[in-house]
Amino acid sequence: MAHENLLSFFSDQVNLYLDNRLSPESTQHLMDIVQRDDECSQVFKKEKTFRDFVKNNVKRPCASSDLIQSIKSNLG
Repeated sequence: MAHENLLSFFSDQVNLYLDNRLSPESTQHLMDIVQRDDECSQVFKKEKTFRDFVKNNVKRPCASSDLIQSIKSNLG
């Protein structure tokens, strides 16, 4: 159970890192762990690969200029 909790915490830290929300010190600590621990390295690589896949393969629909103008008008 403790191992699962540590992996969950590590996974949360990886997500924060990939969102650019870690301090430089926390980032360095995370990278040190990734380099030293094979299991953590695999978790990191899987999450990064997944995010890269989503970023490169999922397209966001664009809002029409009419819709944007309508929203602006309704907001005042």
